[in-house]
Amino acid sequence: MSDPGNMSRMFVSSIGANKHENGASVLPLPLNLIALIISYLERPADLARTCRTCRVFHYIGLPQLYSDVSLRSYDYIRYSRRDGRPDGCGMASPFSMGLNGLVSRNVAGYVKNLEVCGEWKEHTLAEHAKVGRVPDETMMLNSLVRVAVEKMAVLDSFSWALNTKMLPCIWQGLAQRNSLTKLTVRFPSSRHPRPLTLVPPMSNLQLLKITDIDPLCYPDDISLLLLGSKNLRHLKLHWSPRMRDARELSTHESAYFGRCAAAGYSIPLRTVAVQNLYTYHDISGCNLFDHTAMEEVTFLNSTNGFGDDPSTVFVDFSWRKSEGDLPTNLKMLRVDKVSHQQCSFLGQVKGLEKLYLIGPKHSQERIVKDTTPSGGTPLPNSPASSHSSPNSTDNSNIMALKDDYIDTITKNNGRTLKHLLLLPQWRLTDDDLALIVRRCPNLEQLGIGAELPNFRYLRLLVPFLKNLTAIRILSNPDDTSFVNKMRELDESGLHEKKLSEETVKWNSSKLQYMEVGGKDLIFAIDRREGGKAGGKKIVTKKAWEEVRDIDIWAMDCHEI
Repeated sequence: MSDPGNMSRMFVSSIGANKHENGASVLPLPLNLIALIISYLERPADLARTCRTCRVFHYIGLPQLYSDVSLRSYDYIRYSRRDGRPDGCGMASPFSMGLNGLVSRNVAGYVKNLEVCGEWKEHTLAEHAKVGRVPDETMMLNSLVRVAVEKMAVLDSFSWALNTKMLPCIWQGLAQRNSLTKLTVRFPSSRHPRPLTLVPPMSNLQLLKITDIDPLCYPDDISLLLLGSKNLRHLKLHWSPRMRDARELSTHESAYFGRCAAAGYSIPLRTVAVQNLYTYHDISGCNLFDHTAMEEVTFLNSTNGFGDDPSTVFVDFSWRKSEGDLPTNLKMLRVDKVSHQQCSFLGQVKGLEKLYLIGPKHSQERIVKDTTPSGGTPLPNSPASSHSSPNSTDNSNIMALKDDYIDTITKNNGRTLKHLLLLPQWRLTDDDLALIVRRCPNLEQLGIGAELPNFRYLRLLVPFLKNLTAIRILSNPDDTSFVNKMRELDESGLHEKKLSEETVKWNSSKLQYMEVGGKDLIFAIDRREGGKAGGKKIVTKKAWEEVRDIDIWAMDCHEI
């Protein structure tokens, strides 16, 4: 197998001319041009077939084929829909064979991004837990991944998303990979005993994402990793929602940031994302994060606001007692709670460019299912029975904050705002729209709650927001009459017709995408038909998957 270091010498060469019997010859094709053509192949199956075509294609396409590797494990045997044969028939599962290929063949040196995900089945788990042992298949899995990681000289990103815990041997192998800059680890959700690891620092690590942190499930200690990884700039921490749902104070802030506080080290993070945090603020006298470097902040289900369970208020209020310095360079704020304190904070922050106020979850079925015992009745203290939806008092408090938020946001950061997503419960009036247009002239993406009986509201917005490329008209989660009306119009095909006629009047508009009431009512607005100045614009319906990477849709979710 070729050495990856020799690839650069191949790209300055060319294929020799192939002479035919009649004396004609084929024009030589430079290898760098072949590499450019192959770089446009995205499907692994196409790349694999290309690599089997000839030796030149094999050498050029192999690094691209193995650049991104994702191995998914299943805890059951899957069968092909085409011929009914089980996956891996005659050998082993695709997951095991893929891991074997990385370990036994000379291809791991090409891997830049490795993801290991899915469900790993462990046999006699309870029996092994009783005697303090890790199941053999799990130990062998971790050993093979460690061997594969050691062979990945250019590994840049590693993701462990299996349902079983990552053991110390892999942590040690990752710490030796100086090329590693991005690390994502899913902590275990099982309470079976497992070895605990004091995670070592990683010199060049820039992004760290830890999910499903649960103090009762033997999580590893990342405090030394946070202290010693001096290049860390992006931190995302996701705790198990069980702790907040059960009001369980089983962790503390110093378990993660205690070493940083003791050393007086403020982590120079640019991005901070926290979800489901439920613990007392027990570190004082220092800033855990460098507020001059912080640019993006996300808090989901972690701060107190209207609509929260009152029993969590004492813990959440502990974070307000010690107010540190304000971020001086904050560009993005994403939260799912509103409160008077947060509105006051927005009045003090300057230069904000992106603000996302996320509305309530659209579906509570999953929460009800997760908190319903075998008898079928929700537990009395579970979120399914106590606060699956805010009561009338909380709703009135949320609605009362609308004017304060809009005035504070537009007055203090209107000139710099580019992305703005407001709560769908807030139904904006003509005066609210006029205030946004007047104070936020540089908006590029906008999401608001408003009723649209006609296009009069859009005429107040779109022509005056010259940079607007995407707009979402959100439906009221407590009243479905608006979205039902929009769906009736969509079934009759009136949306495409009316939008095509209306948008042609907005000559200088850059608007490309529009949502009218729901994620199944998204439309793309293209250029005029035939490029004629008087022609209609082409309006086509789009699926949510086609716009999911646009920020105004991508950020409207309850995930970090």
